[in-house]
Amino acid sequence: MLREEKKARARAAMADAAAALFGEHGYDAVAMTQVARAAGVSEQTLYNYFPTKESLVFDQAEAFEASLLAVVGDGEDPIGASRRWLEAFLLGRAAHRALESPGGMVRLVAGSDTLRRGLLDLTHRVAGTLAGRLHRAGYAPAAATALADALLAVFVRTVEDLGAASNRRAIPAVTRRAREAFEALRPLVRS
Repeated sequence: MLREEKKARARAAMADAAAALFGEHGYDAVAMTQVARAAGVSEQTLYNYFPTKESLVFDQAEAFEASLLAVVGDGEDPIGASRRWLEAFLLGRAAHRALESPGGMVRLVAGSDTLRRGLLDLTHRVAGTLAGRLHRAGYAPAAATALADALLAVFVRTVEDLGAASNRRAIPAVTRRAREAFEALRPLVRS
C-alpha cells in the first residue's frame, strides 16, 4: 500500500508541475523536459507515468471513466445518474477550481484544438464502454449507443462552457444548461 501511495503522490506532483507550467506558458510552449525538471524527476520517469504531453492534461481520465461507469448503467435512470455524476465531478466546487486553474484541463481544452480533439477521443472511448453497460442493462444496441454518446456530449459541452466562462458568476448558467441538456435526452430513455 505504501508503494502505491508513493506512486500516486509522484504522479500528482508531476501533473501539478505540468499544470503550473501550462498555466504560465501555455500548453504548446511547454516541453516534457521542462515538466520533468519542474517536478524534480528524470524525463524517463515522467514518460513512465505520462506517455504523452496530452496525458498530463487528462491525468484524471481514469477517475473520470471509473466514477461515471460506477453510477451509470446499473439499472438506475441513466440521465439522473449522469446528471448527479456531472454535478459532483465537474460542477459545484470542482467548477470553481477549474475556473481558477489556468493550467487545468478545462481551461486548456478551451484554448487548444489538439486538446479538444483529445477530449473528444477520450469521451468517445468512454461512450463505447458506457454503451456496452447500458446494453447489458436492457437497452437495444442502437439505443444504448445513442444514449451513451448523448450523455458524454453533455459532459463535453459542459467542459467547453466552463472553459469559456470568464468568472465564477457563469457557473450557475453552465449548470442550468447542463441540466436542461440532460432533460432533453429523456426521450432516449426506455420506459
